[in-house]
Amino acid sequence: MLSVMYLEWDIEWEISMVVAISTVLLIGFILGGSTVYLVENHLRAKEMNKIYKLTESLINGNELDGSDIGKETLYSKTSNQLIRLQEMLEGRRKEAEKSRYEIQKLISEIAHQLRTPLSNIKNYTELLQESLNETQEVLNAEYMKDLRISEEQLCFLVESFIKTARLEQGIIQVHMQKENLVETILNALGQIQKKAEEKEIFFQVELPEKIICEHDKNWMCEAFYNVFDNAVKYSKNNSTINITMKQTEMFYKIQVRDYGIGIRDGEENKIFQRFYRGEQARGQEGCGIGLYLSREIVLLQKGMMKAKQMKPGLLIEVNLPVETVHMQLVRSL
Repeated sequence: MLSVMYLEWDIEWEISMVVAISTVLLIGFILGGSTVYLVENHLRAKEMNKIYKLTESLINGNELDGSDIGKETLYSKTSNQLIRLQEMLEGRRKEAEKSRYEIQKLISEIAHQLRTPLSNIKNYTELLQESLNETQEVLNAEYMKDLRISEEQLCFLVESFIKTARLEQGIIQVHMQKENLVETILNALGQIQKKAEEKEIFFQVELPEKIICEHDKNWMCEAFYNVFDNAVKYSKNNSTINITMKQTEMFYKIQVRDYGIGIRDGEENKIFQRFYRGEQARGQEGCGIGLYLSREIVLLQKGMMKAKQMKPGLLIEVNLPVETVHMQLVRSL
């Protein structure tokens, strides 16, 4: 009987111990989980506070600290993304500032270029008005001639500005087709012939009979016209301009060499900048946009242009990529 009582007591004691241990473990688990949760919650709150300060710095335009980049934490990943965003915004800001500066510069240059012909038109109009009651047909004819020149300058400037802006903005697209490049060059030459004859300038032309080259004949004619116009403009009366073409493995090289005022050392690339006037060209007719427009047209057609100082004069070379070759007898005009 006593043995049975001891056995029952042992069983109850073991059950009590199991219950106690289980209770302790449960309490420990709960306390441990709560502690972990509180610690993690504290760390997360601290991390979120750092992220908040990071975004606040971004909004205020301050440079973000990238020292934590590369760590596998929420703050590090967020910091990395925000720094990338800041770099993108900074790049776009600089582009916007550059564009605004270019626009302001362009407006200023346009106003400066238009000032002289507009002033001439105003002055000659006033002179015409004063001479209406006088019999000065010869003088009036001279005034009308000067008015016409100023009008042509204005038209050329406005058309050049429009073409340049549209090309730069991609509004106008070039349409490349296999055309006779020699014919395109001769068409441009025909357009400048009258102006050359007024200065008694002779073109010595050595071109193949036919060269089939992929290009936009209308825009390329515009480019060559500007090159020829530049050569005539800065050449002396009763002089010669040489036009030649040669082929290499990669390019058709069209060279236009005049014997005019030329350029100074270091101006070989500057003369292709918009509105740039060489030191030698100061006081001469022109606005410094023709060669710039020509280069833009040639670049759009996978070519390139370069200038070389000559003694005397200037050599402009237009390089267009070789596609297919159909060369016949060389002729000299």
